[in-house]
Amino acid sequence: MLSIPKKSATVVLLRNKIPEGFEVFLLKRHEKSSFMGGNYVYPGGRVDPDDSTLEICSLCKGISTEQAQQMFGGSIPSEESLALWIAAIRELFEESGVLLAYDQKGKLFQPKNSVERERFLDYRSQLQKGKLTLYQMAQEERLFLALDQLHYYAHWITPEARSQRFDTLFFIALHPIGQEASHDEKETIDGLWLTPQKALAENLEGEMVLSPPTLKTLEDLSRFKTINDLFSSIKTSEIRPILPILTKISDQSFILFPWDPEYEIFQRGKVPNHIDHGRPSQPGDNTTRVVLKEDRWIPYCRTA
Repeated sequence: MLSIPKKSATVVLLRNKIPEGFEVFLLKRHEKSSFMGGNYVYPGGRVDPDDSTLEICSLCKGISTEQAQQMFGGSIPSEESLALWIAAIRELFEESGVLLAYDQKGKLFQPKNSVERERFLDYRSQLQKGKLTLYQMAQEERLFLALDQLHYYAHWITPEARSQRFDTLFFIALHPIGQEASHDEKETIDGLWLTPQKALAENLEGEMVLSPPTLKTLEDLSRFKTINDLFSSIKTSEIRPILPILTKISDQSFILFPWDPEYEIFQRGKVPNHIDHGRPSQPGDNTTRVVLKEDRWIPYCRTA
């Protein structure tokens, strides 16, 4: 019986790198995590019931329920659409300590001093423990959630072969000035800023382990020289759900993306007589599959 994927959201947090390029914030999940343990991922998590209440929706700015549904091509019910944006902001704050919010003057939130920083660190801890809701924090601090600071980027669905599955929307966001991103020392045990190129190289060298969606999105991001170039591309790109296929043949696990030449063959339940992964991906390639080797996913490019 197939597991139904849970709705979730994740945020690709970016900052400019001096003198050129940009970096991405990555978190290392705890080794004992039931899902992607030990992998480096973006901040994110599942949608909670509190993310769709009328109260929290009343404190959202920048995007309406109708606009959110429109951005998803009408494929997601209106009552769920805004909740995905709210969940992205909540999870970003819980997992990285970065809060995308506006104050009463319409300016992006940034702590005024060390006392306020400590107060929001406490909020973060209470949210993680379920002792506080995002609505209660925002109401107490007279803040509005800055939904328009999130830019819809990608849609990934966990392979059907997994017992624990997620239907995840990926958002892009700029790291707000005056805030510091950090791991939470609970679900995540490390947090670091890296260029997409550096993160991909460290995965190949065995210095870090990237989850397949993280690896592929980093490869896509590595093609852009600046954040502005990336945002310009987002405005014109069509986003379609990506449902990879996970399979294991002769004790070797690998994942095929929908654009792999053999995707439809495996989708029909057939196995080619000869398994050919193609060649290891090079900079500029469009990886079509990833192969599990020495406990990390290695990207390959398979042509027809």
